[in-house]
Amino acid sequence: MSERINIIQDRIDDGSLSFRQIIIILIGFILNFVDGVDVVAISVAAPAITQSWGINSVQMGYILSAALVGMTLGALILAPLGDVYGRRRIVLVATFITGLSMIATGFVDRSLPAIIIFRAISGIGIGAIFATAATFGSEFTPEKYKNMAVTMIISGYPFGAMIVGPIAALIIPSQGWEMLFIYAGFATLLICVLAYTLLPESVQYLENSDLNHDEKLIAINKVLKHINHDPIDRLEPRVSNLGKEKVRVGKLLTPDLKMETLKLWAIFFMGFLTIYFLLTWVPLMFVNSGYSMTEGIFALTLNNLGAMVGTFTIGLLGTKYKLSIPIGVYFFTTAVFMIYVMFARPSDLTILYVLIFIIGTFVNGAFSAMYAAAARLYQSVVRSTGIGWCAGLGRTGAILAPVIAGYLIALNVGMYALFAVFAIPVFIAAILILTIKV
Repeated sequence: MSERINIIQDRIDDGSLSFRQIIIILIGFILNFVDGVDVVAISVAAPAITQSWGINSVQMGYILSAALVGMTLGALILAPLGDVYGRRRIVLVATFITGLSMIATGFVDRSLPAIIIFRAISGIGIGAIFATAATFGSEFTPEKYKNMAVTMIISGYPFGAMIVGPIAALIIPSQGWEMLFIYAGFATLLICVLAYTLLPESVQYLENSDLNHDEKLIAINKVLKHINHDPIDRLEPRVSNLGKEKVRVGKLLTPDLKMETLKLWAIFFMGFLTIYFLLTWVPLMFVNSGYSMTEGIFALTLNNLGAMVGTFTIGLLGTKYKLSIPIGVYFFTTAVFMIYVMFARPSDLTILYVLIFIIGTFVNGAFSAMYAAAARLYQSVVRSTGIGWCAGLGRTGAILAPVIAGYLIALNVGMYALFAVFAIPVFIAAILILTIKV
């Protein structure tokens, strides 16, 4: 959907990529890095919690899903408030509550309800950060680099998920799983301070805010100066006074957006379903299949290393091709390799590692580019709402994935068959994305 061209957007889209803009992209990367650490920390800690607390796979499935419920609420409710109260403010609030709740998780003592509550609170912050950070990448980057910037910001998530495995392997045996969350929580609070110091407010939010003309001009020029761009001497009249209505999801379902929005919601749901099956159950599946916890953690690390590779490569492809084509190819390739796991039933650990790396490369690469696709589809005044609802409704798939896998494992469905089950959603996603022009 097109929107009017204005002098502010021209200033950014047609300008160079300054050092300050690179810093904004880097902060977005770091914020998503924290998200990856938090989500995967519970996965790598799951075997230790299961053994220490004496809980079964179904109960563990609910613990793994708790943060995902919170992430859905954060993306649906907290992230869209960035369109009303400012992107920067929402990022700071979300990062702060994530850090505090991660620390609190480390002090839970054998209480299933308590750990579920704190994991859900962490998820609320993570859900808001994930959607809003992608919006910053889209709005502060020249047109030529938008797809790359958004996918690089999203790549912070698998990077955090990748390094938490080796760190957990060092911390958990000697200090316990609790310290993993306490350390991560304090690191998150430090990153909140970093964001407070270096992250400016979105100029597109300021343009559509309720400030008067002179206040807007001063605030926008302050941000433009911060990113080393020339100031503007006037503001174009607003087409309409959107005010607080910007947060309404109905704006995503207007006749010219409805079908694309519904397709995006479905693709995000399918992608989250498969990705979070891998993120939450790979270590436990390996343990249940006779491998050691260290081997299971290493497999998850390889999956997330693949995510880094996939995010980078699809970001490069996004500068040359329409996003729908590489996303569709990546999703389809994921489905092929996941089905291959079921039929080949590899028992050699090295082969399993290679396959998990390949699957992580393609599924996460495709999914990271979906945020860039959503950012391109929606106008700036509803961009946080649009991305937030894509991520929020999609995360219902993330919520269901650990629970579904938990019940299937309880029914003695093996690891190889589980890969085939979760190949179906990404195959559907591959078909749908090719029908969207982004």
